[in-house]
Amino acid sequence: MVEVAKKMMNKVLAYAFMTGIVVALVLGLVSPVVSQINPALPAVLTSILILAGVGVGFANITESETRDYILFVTALVVVLALGGSTLSQIQYIGKYLESVLGSLMTFVLPSVVIVGVRAIFRLAKD
Repeated sequence: MVEVAKKMMNKVLAYAFMTGIVVALVLGLVSPVVSQINPALPAVLTSILILAGVGVGFANITESETRDYILFVTALVVVLALGGSTLSQIQYIGKYLESVLGSLMTFVLPSVVIVGVRAIFRLAKD
């Protein structure tokens, strides 16, 4: 019974992470347009992505997944940061691509910070 609940919880957390990625993609696409309509709204959307990333960092990554998660997300953040500035040069769609990559980074960056700090505390305890 406990094993079934654990599997179900893992599935829910995986879906929550994927939902966060999809929301980041959508918000990245609409953010350039929304910022023209209401300049304060992108700050609210960014706050939502940060809170979702913090939630993923606390709930979604187990101790055995920590090392791989930190490695992969750190590489992803570097690629997103460099890719955003490069892809912004593309005519017509550059600002949308930059915004999408920025939104993805806004979502995953807090999670890797939380997971990294938790890993440091675990190392200090040992």
